Amino acid sequence: MRIGISFIGLIICILLLAAVPLSITISDGNLSIQFQTIVDLIFNYFSSLLNGDAFTYQLGRSGSYNMLQDVPSYFITSLQYLEIATFLTVCLGLIISSWYSKSKKEWLKDIIGFLGTIPDFILVLFLQLGVVFIFQTFGFQVARVASRSAEENAFLLPLITLTIIPTIYLIRTLSERTYDVLTEDYILSAKAKGLQKHYIYINHVIRNILPFLKADLHKVLAIMMSNLFIVEYLFNIRGITAFIFGGFMYNYNVMVNTLFILVFLYLIIYWSIRILIYFLERVFARD
Repeated sequence: MRIGISFIGLIICILLLAAVPLSITISDGNLSIQFQTIVDLIFNYFSSLLNGDAFTYQLGRSGSYNMLQDVPSYFITSLQYLEIATFLTVCLGLIISSWYSKSKKEWLKDIIGFLGTIPDFILVLFLQLGVVFIFQTFGFQVARVASRSAEENAFLLPLITLTIIPTIYLIRTLSERTYDVLTEDYILSAKAKGLQKHYIYINHVIRNILPFLKADLHKVLAIMMSNLFIVEYLFNIRGITAFIFGGFMYNYNVMVNTLFILVFLYLIIYWSIRILIYFLERVFARD
């Protein structure tokens, strides 16, 4: 019941959100929303689903295109970036948070804290300038600063951008949980028995911070999904957000379809990471 209500609410929110830009009018300095326009757009969307017009879009003066022909390749591109970045984020977050919770090197903590304050677009700029500087100084190309085409996408820099900020978030949250776990009586008892540190971390610490990772997963994915818009735009990646920032004429039907696809993409990433966490729970639950 709750899932059904949430699903219906999500559909309504997407339909309304996509209609807002076309329903706002400004007259004599006053802003108003035309609710009749919203109703007409929603009604026309469901009507156009029957004849296929809901999936057509205009690109400049080059004519109309069918969204269904472009979505698979765009979707797979975004899915690849997010899957790899999320996997790296989870693994790095678990590993580094264990060290971070007991490290006394304040300068390293300051670096991690500083990286967490850098906005996404500034991070992209620094990475691109760094690659250009290395190329001009040493004569070799470390990575592509942008995608030349759909077949030559930039790979390394977008993954770094997608991974750094959510990883830092996980390091901060999981390190606090790790510190709390390390002060528990059963950990102190294990240390008193002379058990090795790596055994304690594998068999006691990691297995007890995985539930906190699972609880923060929605926040991590929300950060990554918001980063995806910036990464695909600034690196000229033909991902699913290209239907929003790719220079297409604003089309209500296409915008609704794109938002639905992004929700579907989010669910795929979420459940794939839940499967990974489930696998880790089974591995580290063994005595």
